[in-house]
Amino acid sequence: MKKTALFLILMTMVLVTASSATSVASLKGTYAFQLLDVNNEFGYYNGSTWVSVTTCPTNQHCSNQAFSKVSYGTVSFDGLGHVKFLTISNGGSHGPTVGTVWGYSVSGFNGAMGTSANGAYLTLGNFNTAGVAQTVLMRTVDTNPSTGTLLLQ
Repeated sequence: MKKTALFLILMTMVLVTASSATSVASLKGTYAFQLLDVNNEFGYYNGSTWVSVTTCPTNQHCSNQAFSKVSYGTVSFDGLGHVKFLTISNGGSHGPTVGTVWGYSVSGFNGAMGTSANGAYLTLGNFNTAGVAQTVLMRTVDTNPSTGTLLLQ
């Protein structure tokens, strides 16, 4: 009986902590992030240079090639609905620059930052005792989405 009661008390504490950590306050602090993007391009090599084309020239041997790009950096969530990019390496792709501030929202264990045209979807997890998500899965909103993680520092 004591083990059952202790188990129920612990489960209640876990559920209360998890359910209370579903607001913009559940993202607070500096997070390091990494995003991986894979683009498929059609083209050919001219020496060691890749030439991307829509129609293959008759004198070339074209193929599809997958290129990966990694973006990484740090962002700071203020716990009030604003995220600021502190450092960023875009891996040659477009995206926010250092100092850019986006809004963010959280509902349940999901969230979003930026806009529907330029932003990312978030899935929160691994909450600490203060109800702050220590790990966040991220997926960009573009047509060829990048995926990655945010880790609380």
